[in-house]
Amino acid sequence: MKKAAIGIDVGGTKTLCLLVDTHCRILDSIKFKTAPGKGRAQFTDHLLEAIRALKARAAEHGRQIVTAGVACAGRIDPKRLRIRTSQNLLCLEKYPIGKYLRKELTAKVLLANDVQMGIYGEYHLGAAQGTSNALGVFFGTGVGGAAIIDHKLYFGASGSGGQVGAVLAQPVGGPQAALSHGIVDRIASKTAIASEALVMAIKNWAPYLHQKVKSDLAKVTWGMLARAIKHGDNRIEEMLRARMRVVGIALSSVVNFMSPELVVLGGGLIESLPNLVLEEFEAGLREYLAPEVNERLKVKPSKLGSAAVALGAAYSALEAWKSNSDPV
Repeated sequence: MKKAAIGIDVGGTKTLCLLVDTHCRILDSIKFKTAPGKGRAQFTDHLLEAIRALKARAAEHGRQIVTAGVACAGRIDPKRLRIRTSQNLLCLEKYPIGKYLRKELTAKVLLANDVQMGIYGEYHLGAAQGTSNALGVFFGTGVGGAAIIDHKLYFGASGSGGQVGAVLAQPVGGPQAALSHGIVDRIASKTAIASEALVMAIKNWAPYLHQKVKSDLAKVTWGMLARAIKHGDNRIEEMLRARMRVVGIALSSVVNFMSPELVVLGGGLIESLPNLVLEEFEAGLREYLAPEVNERLKVKPSKLGSAAVALGAAYSALEAWKSNSDPV
């Protein structure tokens, strides 16, 4: 029987489950709202429903699921297959996700950090193919980062190496001066940007956004912000441009130190507003790069898009499985 794997991306907003073949080609997918406010019991029910559906579809393809890779934001325990802490998924702290998946799949399970799996997926299957050193910056519920150094995923002593959300941003002059000093995550996370956009809407500085969301923060999505800009909410565009430039400036020190060939930008914001984010991030970044770093650096959007994290998790799980199995 042919083999297959599952890749799972547990995000603060949505969870994506992919069924892939042993070359990581997508055979099927299921997505559901993570809804952390509804509690872990509901999340577990939805997760197992998705896994059972993918098992059935694998059987229809004449395939056996031999491994699963799971990626989640926050600190994870890869040995015990448990989510330790996650700022965006409080209900899943100390959650033994591996226990449920092993029982349902009777297959090997791997658990990893979401952004690390995102850049790993891009390195093997997407925009970072062919590079030796790459930095990934993902704009989602929070701002995450991960790095490939000398062809290897960088973990560091803590296991969270490559994270950029806690990098200190120090805006200097221009439109950036309106932003308070702080870390990258407080400037460019979905929560930070959506909250500022909602204030603008309520003050009627963004009439289209106000008309669509009223005072409901949950409705201020990346897609909604893109539509607001398209419909003439210029203050929203100015705010986003300023914040993306600040992130570029803040991360110039990281890029100077690391000297990668590539910075990959991913996450929901880059999917909704790719040109705006790339333009402002790269402008801020290159303004402070050393000439020798600037000369060799490229900045690209994710090639795998919303599937990057789940594909990276599936690829990593398949690597681990193949190392203990005969070639297929």
